Amino acid sequence: MSESAPFYSALLKYATKERASFHTPGHKGHAGLLEGLTSLTLDLTELPDTADLFGGGDAIEQAEKLASQAFGSALTLFSSGGCTLCIQTMLLLCAGGGGRVIFARNCHRSAVNAAAILGITPVWVMPTGNKGQVTEKDIRDILKVEADISAVYITSPDYYGNLADISAISGLCRAAGAKLLVDNAHGGHLGAFGLHPLALGADMTADSSHKTLPVLTGGAMLHIGRAGEPCATDRQTAKAAMSMFGSTSPSFIILASLDLARDWWQRAGIQAYGIAAESVAGLEQLATREGISVCSGGLRDPSRLTLDTSILGIDGMMAAKYFREQGCEPEYSDGQYVVFIITPFNTPDEIQRLRATIKGLTVAFRRGAFWRPGKKRTPPDYNYAMPLPEAAMPPREALLAGCETVDADHAVGRIAARSVCPCPPGIAVVVPGEIIDAQAAEKLKLFGFERLVVVK
Repeated sequence: MSESAPFYSALLKYATKERASFHTPGHKGHAGLLEGLTSLTLDLTELPDTADLFGGGDAIEQAEKLASQAFGSALTLFSSGGCTLCIQTMLLLCAGGGGRVIFARNCHRSAVNAAAILGITPVWVMPTGNKGQVTEKDIRDILKVEADISAVYITSPDYYGNLADISAISGLCRAAGAKLLVDNAHGGHLGAFGLHPLALGADMTADSSHKTLPVLTGGAMLHIGRAGEPCATDRQTAKAAMSMFGSTSPSFIILASLDLARDWWQRAGIQAYGIAAESVAGLEQLATREGISVCSGGLRDPSRLTLDTSILGIDGMMAAKYFREQGCEPEYSDGQYVVFIITPFNTPDEIQRLRATIKGLTVAFRRGAFWRPGKKRTPPDYNYAMPLPEAAMPPREALLAGCETVDADHAVGRIAARSVCPCPPGIAVVVPGEIIDAQAAEKLKLFGFERLVVVK
């Protein structure tokens, strides 16, 4: 099978490892409510008896209206093209005519590409908050010096679970007459804690529902406006915008999983997430007792577990390798942190396995598993701050220009044709149109980017 279907075989091989999933998707392979979608008979398309994602007056519209009620929006659109399609749509709706948009630099590359394609002029702001999260001051300072801003685009929560101060930032945006757009990819569940960006003042949010809810990978929702308030756009206009980027063959199975997840959310989701947050609190207490730092307090997602293993002198990626070996697959890791996504669909046995592995990590550390005798153990350098590069041409022009791939060393002084966004920390070192300097090239090499795409 491996020779005739290598990718399929790779998935089967991974499944045999039987690791506990502390990564996306949120269903964790245990959401029984999705079992009915395994039948190929439901893999359908637009038929007189089914629906049309970009049409109306059908079952999809009914499902979207129910989702709007469940999540407190004025209008909700389904996507089987992931959060990327939602991001593209809200940028087109708010600044598609080539407006000026403030982007926090930790935005996803899909936002960078969409802005370039739409001819949007990005006004970059480098986040200065905790682990690269944007702050109210960051937005206030940029709004003081920039005029004619159509929208402000931020990412909240980030991978670590840190939240931006949406309430404060939304107030700044209203005063400036700008829409607040939030990439809420990892926060579709935050309504369980009263922390969903929409409820806190955002005008539009792109929720990658599959990341934290029982939704098949690729399922997302675009929420527009708040329930009970006038909506900035009508459904037909919003659907027309989404159809500009979306496939004409959307996955009906993915769309159906969004409908089922919404039903679960209204029946049990909020309570279930409260229990998941209690599990995270217990894991944080255990880690602290074991001498491992945790990211907690302040504006945070209560259901995200982020361990700082550097306090022990353990590189986060080395720690993640240990967790995998013990049957726990994290969401991701870097030189300092290991991040775990915990949802109501992680079983008690999986939570117990994670507890045992956290304890085992410190035992392995004391036995010298992560260092060699005589080698000084120091926390890794986690300073990713860099000044914004010089822009030499508009992003759209650079993105669509002829390009070539060169060694990173030979890219110094050249104009980037593509965004390069190491993750972590999720902040683009360069975006299309910016000049790659020696510092940027060196940092990208450290992240494993040996070759870069530049304008010819």
